[in-house]
Amino acid sequence: MSFFWFALVIGFLALVQMQFFFFTGLKKIYYRRYFNKTAVFEGETAEMVEILENRKFTPVPWLRVESRISPYLRFAKQEDVDIRHEQFHKSVFFLRGFKRIRRRHSFLCSHRGFYTLKSASLTTGDLLGLFNKFIRVPSDAYLYVYPRPLGIDEISPACLKWQGDVMMKRWILPDPILVNGIREYRPGDSQKDIHWGATARTGRLQVKVRDYTVSPRLYLLLNTQISEEQWGSILEHDDMEVIETGIRYAAHLASWAVSNGLEVGFACNGRLVDEEGVVRLPAACSQAHLEMILQAMAKLEIVRERNFHTLMDYLYEDAVTGMDFAVISPYWSDTLEKRANKLRSLGNSLTYIPINADQVKSEVSENEADKAV
Repeated sequence: MSFFWFALVIGFLALVQMQFFFFTGLKKIYYRRYFNKTAVFEGETAEMVEILENRKFTPVPWLRVESRISPYLRFAKQEDVDIRHEQFHKSVFFLRGFKRIRRRHSFLCSHRGFYTLKSASLTTGDLLGLFNKFIRVPSDAYLYVYPRPLGIDEISPACLKWQGDVMMKRWILPDPILVNGIREYRPGDSQKDIHWGATARTGRLQVKVRDYTVSPRLYLLLNTQISEEQWGSILEHDDMEVIETGIRYAAHLASWAVSNGLEVGFACNGRLVDEEGVVRLPAACSQAHLEMILQAMAKLEIVRERNFHTLMDYLYEDAVTGMDFAVISPYWSDTLEKRANKLRSLGNSLTYIPINADQVKSEVSENEADKAV
């Protein structure tokens, strides 16, 4: 008989605690998360920060936070953190009354992209696990992963040649009116360039540094088609890597242009995440503009939104002039050459920078073989 009453009391207490945590478990629980950076380059590390608060007196025996995260954000293993199938991130917490927890999760950004965290699922229950209760909370966070910077041995010879041609064009002829600064006199400098005021102040001959009349305006055109005969938008993994290499070329040239004080624009026949239409950014020169270009490259989807020659037609119809175009593409054809001549007829220059598809695919195969070993 005593066992019966003991079991009855235990059952009653279990029911009471279950009802208690059912009504109080998720009350006054606040959850927030964010990335510690808004933008990184491919191959760099960042952190996701979780902040969880219990703003009531009663404790929460356990709280599980779950969300889906891209497998390209590779989290390091941590205690109380579970990563399933490289996509589902789970954290488990115990919260005392009026407790605030901040937890940092380090991860590697293994691929270019635009990553968002839109919501998380909070699940709790009672001490004995008799019930589960969950809610979904908004948790907006985003991260731009820019294309990986190229090493000097990875830069295409065609890219280097185009950079040299642009710089040669820039320094054609000094402007007799524009003065860019002052420096010490060197043998061969013209006497008419001597700055007598600066010479008197320093006690040494100083000459004016002239600016130049030619300042090229650059425009990068990126082709996301692997061939002119491509049908549909789905590409093989190796072909995707070829286009990724082209994106890195474009990112390198855009960064180089801005660092040298040159205006640069960017256009592509792919599309951005959650947007329609081709990508077209006007030419400008500033760090903010470079960030805009890199953000567009991070959000770029490797699909054929329009045929590449159609994108070139858009530029011709808009009568774009005075540009030095660099076409970054896995292929060249008579169709593209005709469009290139039309753009040249408007007073532009145009250079084709090929992406060596065979070399890229060979490097991909070697990397996969190394990983397998």
